[in-house]
Amino acid sequence: MTLKNISFSTALTFIMLAIFTSMVVISFDYPSKARFMPLVVGLPGIVLCLIQLAVDLFRSPSTDNTATSLGQSIAAASAPESQHEELPEFGPHTARQEVIMWSYFISFIAGVILFGFYISVPIMLLTFLRRQGEASWKLALALAIAATLALYLMFGRLLGIELHPGFVTRWAMHALGLGAI
Repeated sequence: MTLKNISFSTALTFIMLAIFTSMVVISFDYPSKARFMPLVVGLPGIVLCLIQLAVDLFRSPSTDNTATSLGQSIAAASAPESQHEELPEFGPHTARQEVIMWSYFISFIAGVILFGFYISVPIMLLTFLRRQGEASWKLALALAIAATLALYLMFGRLLGIELHPGFVTRWAMHALGLGAI
């Protein structure tokens, strides 16, 4: 694989690997308790980046130019000949999907800031899985609840870290007399 043949996602994986590795190396200068969080995030990140690079680098050249899933293969076989040419990774054909993804991302950040993690995570997951993932209501709701529960158990209970409760949520709880600001 030459530098010219590296895809955007592979280059991004290299960048993420450099960030995680730097984070882990720098964390060894911290006291033992302060080093814990960068290691918890950085070490799995390094492992996942290495796995992704192995998948990208050892992919056979024949799979780079053909569809990899059965559904894509069937769709490509049934399409007219003019549609068989490979489109670039990014371009006008991906603009709508990129705007949708950026909208979800910005909405999630705004939701976390305003309403906190425990309200924003299930709502955003439910919305995303229903609209973009086309999951059933039952599956989307179960995954949203499971992710929120995992988030609470991991950060709230296991690590003892209080996640941002949200400015509106904090204000509403104070207004109702349920908590202090």
